[in-house]
Amino acid sequence: MSGMEPARGMEGLPLLPSLSAMVQQLPQSLVEVIDWFHQNNANVWIVGGAVRNALLGTNIHEFDLATTLTPDEMKAYPDTIPTGERYGTITFRNDGDSYEVTTLRTEFGYNDGRRPDEVQWGDSLLVDLSRRDLTMNSLAVDPVNQVFYDPFDGQGDLQHGRIRSVGDATKRLSEDALRIMRSYRFMDQGAAGIWWPERQLADALRTTKPMLERIARERIWSEFKRILLGRHASEIVQRMADDGILKQILDLDWEQEDVRIKLLNELEGSDVIDRLVVLLRDFSSKECEQLATRLRLSGQEKKRLLFRHAKLGHLPEDTESMMRVFAVVMGTWGEQHLCIEKMFAREGPSPGYKENDVQRRLDRFLQLNIDVNVEPLASGEYIMQQTNIPQGPKLGALKSWLFYEQVARNLRTIDEIDTLLCTLSWQSEDTSRWPKLQFP
Repeated sequence: MSGMEPARGMEGLPLLPSLSAMVQQLPQSLVEVIDWFHQNNANVWIVGGAVRNALLGTNIHEFDLATTLTPDEMKAYPDTIPTGERYGTITFRNDGDSYEVTTLRTEFGYNDGRRPDEVQWGDSLLVDLSRRDLTMNSLAVDPVNQVFYDPFDGQGDLQHGRIRSVGDATKRLSEDALRIMRSYRFMDQGAAGIWWPERQLADALRTTKPMLERIARERIWSEFKRILLGRHASEIVQRMADDGILKQILDLDWEQEDVRIKLLNELEGSDVIDRLVVLLRDFSSKECEQLATRLRLSGQEKKRLLFRHAKLGHLPEDTESMMRVFAVVMGTWGEQHLCIEKMFAREGPSPGYKENDVQRRLDRFLQLNIDVNVEPLASGEYIMQQTNIPQGPKLGALKSWLFYEQVARNLRTIDEIDTLLCTLSWQSEDTSRWPKLQFP
């Protein structure tokens, strides 16, 4: 078998100008890796995303290679990491760059809907390309012989803005259910607009969705993040809602033409937690907590989600002092909070205030230019000296009250705090009514 031509059964096409440009501009570290394969009498091809992006004229973020060498044979290269050796993938390192190289494979059975039960090394590039998810990802370039392989007309689909699976869509998605999420991600082509899947794939996405339960939640969240941050997030996420995928992954119900989904595209910035906050606006904090657990958000992500979600539907009073308190409690998220409230107010009167109510606060907030990282001027030591209050809850409550007044009145010096202490009735024992820095 080993003497057979690995590109058999396919026509080698001359490189298109965009692919020729890609090959001419390959990083030197990659050229050296490719040379190593040829010195070892092995075939090697650039496959997948790099070829797709070159044809689309978009940035290439990484280069993946396929080869006739087995993982063991690849380890003869001086600097490798066995990233996915069981599945044929070895990472080659050269001059600070890393490249994943995978042995040509044929596979049998995907009983868990996630990984092949058995992987066998193959010697046919066509069989290897036929295992991939979408035609646009089943492309290969032989950089040495300057030849392009496109057995499933991926280039035609790219030209026509079509998302099509390689062969039987249901079978492809069943092999690895994460491909369901990837399909939605590829629908968002950024500046090139939205590409909808052709009918067979569209039907298969809806029927195979229960298989997403078999996929590690971290992997689902990783794909969903990218979808939420896409240029056309609203349209793609609404399609996921209509197809039942959103309910499948989040276990929450959605409406047709859902306002929350519609607003994703209007949100400024690239903080994915903000997108989640907008999406979850009308759900309870308990549901947010369940979702954070369900998607396996990191501790940091969960904390940010619950903090921001709890503030939704609340506006600070439209006074300078309350705006200062709001700003310090919210930290760097104050402006974004007001922008989100403004978006929802524009959609309808549901929060109980109008868009111009929010705009007035936003103008005041920006005008005040508040330092949100302000520290309390009065330390516990200082307060004990001034008041003879011993350590304990009362001291803590007075410290909070002084910090509140410092922020609200924009006090800058300890002398001002001194003067303030003379006017506050801190002698009373009931500390429950003393103000502290909080919003709402």
